[in-house]
Amino acid sequence: MSTLVPAAPAPVAQPDPITPLTPAEARFVDWLDSHSNRDEVLAQLKANLQTAIEIEIATIPIYLYAYYSLNRNAESGENIGPEQLFANKAGGTVMSVAIEEMLHMSLASNVLYALGVAPLLYGKAPDQYPTGLPYHNPQGPRGPDGQTAVLIPLSRFSFEQLWHFLQIEYPERWDITPEDRNWQTIGQFYSYIRCLLRTKFLTDADFQQRPPQEQAQAIQPYNYSPNNTDTVYPAGKFDPWKPAPPVPIPAWAQADSYASGAQAAVYPDHADSHAGLSELLTIQTLQDAAEAIDTICDQGEGCPVPDVGPGSDDDPTKDEQSHYVKFLRLQAQFAEYATTTESLPADPPPPKPIVPAVSQFELELAEVVIAFPDNPTSSGYPAELQLISAFCSGCFQYMLIMTETVYRVPAASQKLFFNEGMHRSMIWVLDKYIKTIRNIPVGGGKFMGPTFENIDLGPQASSFVALTELGNQAIAAAQNIINDDPSGPMVSVMGDVIYYIGVALTATGTGGQPMHLPDVSQYWRDAEA
Repeated sequence: MSTLVPAAPAPVAQPDPITPLTPAEARFVDWLDSHSNRDEVLAQLKANLQTAIEIEIATIPIYLYAYYSLNRNAESGENIGPEQLFANKAGGTVMSVAIEEMLHMSLASNVLYALGVAPLLYGKAPDQYPTGLPYHNPQGPRGPDGQTAVLIPLSRFSFEQLWHFLQIEYPERWDITPEDRNWQTIGQFYSYIRCLLRTKFLTDADFQQRPPQEQAQAIQPYNYSPNNTDTVYPAGKFDPWKPAPPVPIPAWAQADSYASGAQAAVYPDHADSHAGLSELLTIQTLQDAAEAIDTICDQGEGCPVPDVGPGSDDDPTKDEQSHYVKFLRLQAQFAEYATTTESLPADPPPPKPIVPAVSQFELELAEVVIAFPDNPTSSGYPAELQLISAFCSGCFQYMLIMTETVYRVPAASQKLFFNEGMHRSMIWVLDKYIKTIRNIPVGGGKFMGPTFENIDLGPQASSFVALTELGNQAIAAAQNIINDDPSGPMVSVMGDVIYYIGVALTATGTGGQPMHLPDVSQYWRDAEA
């Protein structure tokens, strides 16, 4: 006999309405209308959108570094313990924010593209860590050392690094003056862009600066999903073999008190966390641009509440927490949190320390956090490992080049290019490569982490050739380590290094079709002239 558990009805996603201007924003729009002109507003808008792209690029490596320092696979199913549950929750939460930062980068790029300007991403990551965010006031909310300097390190997941995350996502205060230089919060910076869009000088025609065939080459909505396998995490112990509802539960599983994996799954991002018709928008009107920027504001800092600041969620159904609150609730699960709240605003009040539902425990993070070094560089790693590290940064830069290339790909080919380029580079190459190199010791009890450096691959038109050469050098370095110690502990790891470089550069399917990253050279021939 089997039982049938009905599935919960799917929530109906409703877009988030555009947030009204605050009194400070309204005053600033009036000032712009009376003291500026069309040329100045357009120039500022274009410059600030490029800055927005670089702000998002600066945050993505910081979040990815912390994410990949978490070991999410040590325990699973019915055997999962409190430390592993926390690691999974932390990993899913951090990746959920990173995914939305990639969305924000794409939205800002689409708005800039609609204005007739090509977005620049390649080589725009921070030159070194710790780093300030572009045009951020160097003094901001207090950090883990008690100081107010806002310099964010590239560091593994920890209580202290979460504090730096809070500095990045610090809430926009209600009715604060918009700023595009020396800004205190990301919300304050985007508030400036919101105001530019509301001036009397702009019209729909300003966002139609591309011929129709080029308009269709903006990054399309179907290329974005708010969740993936890296954002989902289990709420508690689960039975990995139990089928998900509404499939009948077999008799052998009926006595099992654990939920199925599907029932235990938590999805931190929600489909209604956006203004407009979809999370990722193409831009053809002033309204489209306003909806794109409003999505970025809401997801980053939460919805403003008069006299208080942002709320704790960023969507109409109240299912998704803002970035700041996501990180704050992770930090509230640490024992140190109860006595260390200097970085928190007075309103709204911070959450009380969170006691895990399983039992109170001291987080043994050494069991679930890999000992990445702080602010690593490839040149700082042992000489025999430097090229292996550099290839990882090369893949990161090539991913940015492919994002720039999307805007040059004919509309009919974009979905295929995005799947073969962006998805393959992120999921099948960079993800697997980082999870491989984090097994390589680099001395001092530390293990290799990705450095996300601005590796120079030359002009975009020849960048795949440069990445291939860098990959061949990394393969040779890995093979030398194998040859030096054929029965040593690194043989298997170096074999995986070689394999994943091959996946990136030379893999083919059974029919001989290419399965590697696409060579973008055909789309950049006009840039060589």
